[in-house]
Amino acid sequence: MARLYAVVGSVDIVDNINTTDYKTKTPIGYLPAVAHPEAGLFTQCQFSMGCLQESLAVERYIASLSPVFEALTPQARAVDDMFAQIKEDLIAVEPGAANASLAPSLVTPLYDRYLTVLANDGYIPASGFVNGQAFPTGADLSLLVFVKSGFPYGKALANAHYDVATKFPAIMALAERTAAFPAVKAYLATSKTFYTQFAAEGI
Repeated sequence: MARLYAVVGSVDIVDNINTTDYKTKTPIGYLPAVAHPEAGLFTQCQFSMGCLQESLAVERYIASLSPVFEALTPQARAVDDMFAQIKEDLIAVEPGAANASLAPSLVTPLYDRYLTVLANDGYIPASGFVNGQAFPTGADLSLLVFVKSGFPYGKALANAHYDVATKFPAIMALAERTAAFPAVKAYLATSKTFYTQFAAEGI
C-alpha cells in the first residue's frame, strides 16, 4: 500500500525488500518501516531500516509527501483512512492463506460483512474513483490490495473459493479500474511485493 501511494503520488522512495534479519533491524518487528532522518523523523534512530513503523503510519506519511495528494480535503483523507483500516481489519484472514481448511470460516464472514457495507451504502462509484479524482487515492488503492493482491488476501480468498467478482461486481470493477491506472499498472507489472504470481492461479 505504501508503495502504491508512492507510485501514484510521484514520491521517490528507495524500496528495500531485503528482509534478511529484518526483525533485528526494525524497532517493533516484521512491519513496514521508513527511514528518513533528514526529514526529522527519529534522527537518533538506531535501526538501519528506520524507526517509523506500522502500516497506516507509513502509508499516511508517504501520502503526505505527495504533490498529487496535497489537494485532498480532510473528508477525502478520512475516507482513504477508513478504507485503509478495512484493509487492516481484513488481514485477519491471513491464517486462511496458509491453511485452506480454515479459509471458509475466516474469509466468508469477514468479506461478506465489509464488502456488503461498501457495496450497499454508496461508497463504490459506478465509474471513476471513490473520492471523485482523476486518479486513485488511498480508498481505491486499499481496495485493490484487499481484493487483488496475492498474499495473504488473494490466497485466502482462493482457499475459501470466495468470488468477489460474482458477489460484488461493482467492487471488483473498481479494483480493475484502479489496477488499470497507468502508474499502478506499471508498478504491478514489476512489483516483487504484490505477489502477482498468485494471479496466474486464478486470483
